[in-house]
Amino acid sequence: MPTITEALAWLPPRHAAALNWFVQHSGTDQAWPQEVNFRGEPTLVATRAKGIYKPRWSTYSLSVRQTLGGPYHDEEPIHRLDGTWSYKYLQEGIDPAARDDAYTNVGLMACMRRGVPVGVMRQVSGKPNVRYHVLGIALVVRWDAGF
Repeated sequence: MPTITEALAWLPPRHAAALNWFVQHSGTDQAWPQEVNFRGEPTLVATRAKGIYKPRWSTYSLSVRQTLGGPYHDEEPIHRLDGTWSYKYLQEGIDPAARDDAYTNVGLMACMRRGVPVGVMRQVSGKPNVRYHVLGIALVVRWDAGF
């Protein structure tokens, strides 16, 4: 397994800067994340429009988020004694055969093929004080039946 530094080192600097937000906030509860300022250019780390954020400027998806009461049945993260974790996240759309119809899923599959990490956050409280627990960054290591 690569270290965080190794996983981010070869990425374009803008992508690495956005993922660093997840590294810096790992294990914390946050309000909706502010844009990261990369060389004077505002860069989102997540989008409210979709659970999977794949920026136009990247081949790869950048982050995934789970919302309370959302339509997808993502599973609870499994936390291990050594501090690592795994998390089954459902693709966009429920039909596994239609996976590649969504550009966000295509971006996640590109992450899996190339070993590009994604940021992960899960909503832990609703309105009026919406908060997200930032798990950190993760590698997409497998796709099975939509997860």
